[in-house]
Amino acid sequence: MRIPAVLALLCAVACSSPVPRTPSVRPSPAPAVQAEATRLVEAGSSGAVVHVRKGDQTWQAAAGQADTGVPMRTDHRFRIASITKTFTATLVLQQVEEGRLALTDRVGKVLPGVIKTKATVADLLRHTSGISDYLRDERFVKALGNGAHLRHWPPRELLKYADKEAQGYSNTNFILLGMILEKVSRKPYRELLRERITGPQGLTATELPTDDLPKDLAHGVHTDGVDNAELDSSIFWTAGGLISTAADVSSFYHWVFTQTLGRQLQTGGFGIFAETLRCGRRVFSHSGWIFGYSGMAMSSADGETEVVVQLASGQPADAIAAAERLMCAA
Repeated sequence: MRIPAVLALLCAVACSSPVPRTPSVRPSPAPAVQAEATRLVEAGSSGAVVHVRKGDQTWQAAAGQADTGVPMRTDHRFRIASITKTFTATLVLQQVEEGRLALTDRVGKVLPGVIKTKATVADLLRHTSGISDYLRDERFVKALGNGAHLRHWPPRELLKYADKEAQGYSNTNFILLGMILEKVSRKPYRELLRERITGPQGLTATELPTDDLPKDLAHGVHTDGVDNAELDSSIFWTAGGLISTAADVSSFYHWVFTQTLGRQLQTGGFGIFAETLRCGRRVFSHSGWIFGYSGMAMSSADGETEVVVQLASGQPADAIAAAERLMCAA
């Protein structure tokens, strides 16, 4: 397996109450939802899953293939890439709410000697830290050669490639947040995620995978023909390493944006982006892209309408455009 050079461009790679019972899914998806899934495959994705939730009604559809000769199903899992960041930001705000951490804490105070920066926790959450993105570093791209993309990468090793100053979106911010979470909670991120979000909310398809990848993981094939399902998730860790289904992501967004923590995410711009769609609708969203996988998760401000699009071997622009069309029509 080869690692495509496009890796250098990756980037668009609490528990107070249980989520309301997941509404029943219609066996026959609404025509518009199925049409979007079909359109995405016709546009070049090998497989697509589209999920729309509005109030107590849910529609979902699948098209294309999850692997050679395997039809895509709505319950296939995907690498959700940077949509992971909304989960990580939620875990951070839980720790803040419980007094183990403050948004004004400097990274150096919580993680002494780990990285040279004056940035605060809030800076990491909103990508204003000035810390460079390790995924964009040419040294890191070269280091992934010769099968290194299949091995485990400790977070501190990733930080070796984030030794420059740079403004803007940086995956390094959320690697540091993962380290901070493990430090203040005294628990591994995988365990914290399970205890604080996926377990209580019944998100059984969402996890930070180990070396043994689930059989229901859709295979994302990059433009050079390389199947990237086997990439080690530690490469992206708390910035983009989660796998999930479209339905689980939708349920998470619905839950978090109907909670106080969701409003804090929205107000602070923590692990989420606010935008006004061309139809005039205000939404909060995050896209994700890891070569071979693209996705978009979008929620209305009140958390009552969610749209999630997941693609195998597709383009992020296609996922974003489809999500906008569906949100505007919902």
